[in-house]
Amino acid sequence: MSTYQSEEIMAEGGVPSTFGNLKGNVMNRSRMACKKCGKLSGLDDIVHGAVELGVHTKGLMIDTLVHGPAGGSPAHAVDCSRCSEQFEGVFLWFSPSNWTF
Repeated sequence: MSTYQSEEIMAEGGVPSTFGNLKGNVMNRSRMACKKCGKLSGLDDIVHGAVELGVHTKGLMIDTLVHGPAGGSPAHAVDCSRCSEQFEGVFLWFSPSNWTF
């Protein structure tokens, strides 16, 4: 995970310093460049979207970032957290074992 991604996730608020132990996660696809602003897709976009759209509570997202997910995720669209353009296709992770701390 890049420094930029970490900073963007921490900007969501309430993320404890232990979040820094998360090095990244493996998605079903490579990172994509946003067609509108060029930002690379990442975990920061997933966290931002989940909180902004009310899909998950901020507390659940913080718990997942600190302790890892309880399971895989359903495939879903992801919007760029910088400009709100939707990335092409769907994103998901298969297993909590793909998260590295």
